[in-house]
Amino acid sequence: MAVVISPTPDPITSSSPFSISKFIAKLKLRRSSKQKDQIQDEISHDPRPPLIPSPLPLVLPEHQHTLCQLGWTTLTFPSSSSHPSHHSSPTSNREPEPEPEPEPGPHPLQSAYLTLFLAAQQFFDLEDEKKQQWKHRLGTEEGWTKIRGEKEFITLRTLAYTPDILKEPAKRYWDLMGSHLCSTLGRISMSVGLPGEGEGDGLKGFVGPCNVMGEKEEDKTSTMLRIFRYESWERKIVAEAHADLGLLSCVVGDVPGLEVWNGQQFVDIERLYERERIRKGTNGVGGINGDRAGFGGKATLLSGRQLERFSNFRYPAGGHRVVSYGLPSPPSSKSLSAHTPVPNEAERKEKKYRHSIVFVLRAHEPTPVNSSTLETEITGKWAEPIRDVTAGELYERIRNQHFNVNIGHEEREAQRRRVREAKANGKSVEGTG
Repeated sequence: MAVVISPTPDPITSSSPFSISKFIAKLKLRRSSKQKDQIQDEISHDPRPPLIPSPLPLVLPEHQHTLCQLGWTTLTFPSSSSHPSHHSSPTSNREPEPEPEPEPGPHPLQSAYLTLFLAAQQFFDLEDEKKQQWKHRLGTEEGWTKIRGEKEFITLRTLAYTPDILKEPAKRYWDLMGSHLCSTLGRISMSVGLPGEGEGDGLKGFVGPCNVMGEKEEDKTSTMLRIFRYESWERKIVAEAHADLGLLSCVVGDVPGLEVWNGQQFVDIERLYERERIRKGTNGVGGINGDRAGFGGKATLLSGRQLERFSNFRYPAGGHRVVSYGLPSPPSSKSLSAHTPVPNEAERKEKKYRHSIVFVLRAHEPTPVNSSTLETEITGKWAEPIRDVTAGELYERIRNQHFNVNIGHEEREAQRRRVREAKANGKSVEGTG
């Protein structure tokens, strides 16, 4: 079962540049020598060759290795700051320096997720009676769900069952993120010795039409776009530890809350993003309505259980959870730049929600899975070979081994009992989103 651990203090100060590598290095220093020896022993006994270098798009060099090691990494969008880096003094006798060339605007994905955030907030602000017309459809993951005291969310699968206010921004974000994750999957495919440059090559062959949001019911695929609103500033865990079921997921939030599992403890990754945003003096994308969505240009990429299986566990599924840290404290004066807005007490208390957008790319269900076509020197042989099984059938097998953290309390408790029974019988069962 997935482990739930209280948030741990972050050793990185607000004045330090953000780096997953530096953070992990500090965590490693805390491990006992026995733990380090055990981990090193596990690594040394893996006879498979190392992965082939294949840089992931929008991932900084120092963050490239964490997806294959931990199941998560950081997407960093190009800086879109409009502030000039050099200023001439008004009292200087020198000729004024020429104005720098204007920097490009936000990355298209940034623009798309910010627009979707604004539309989603308008949807969630509607009365529950109005949102009921988009209520969750039984037997599907589609529609609007509210778990009182915890969260509400809407899951989109096609435009046919998408509220009008969300249709245009959801379609734009889905298609852009779908294309990006398909490219990422191609790089991952090449890293394990499979083809990945052409459309449909290697692991990209599992994408099919899933990278484009369909318009009609018959266009529905296994992939989904899920938008959350987590409630209140109360300190609590609002989504238990779990891993996503699909190939790849991307999470972007507007208030820190996502934590990722590093094999030893949870890392409050979005608080690190927020500290970096404050250090740089940025205020979201383009400063639209003062929104901080994306923490100045960062999102979290997660491996799912399908990718874990298809890569023969070279890419582990990324464990994560969502936490509410309580009413945020005002930033210290030392961490503020000239461009950092300082919220007053009323503003801090007013924003009592955390919103997040989660895009989950899953394998196209009719695609056949034959382990022999996925085996390379780097992946090695599958312990349990698979032949002539569809991706949809394999997905059901995986799903039946895990419980869902995004269901009502009663149903969740029923699944917990099933988990305990499975654990008593020696089966491994964990949470999933």
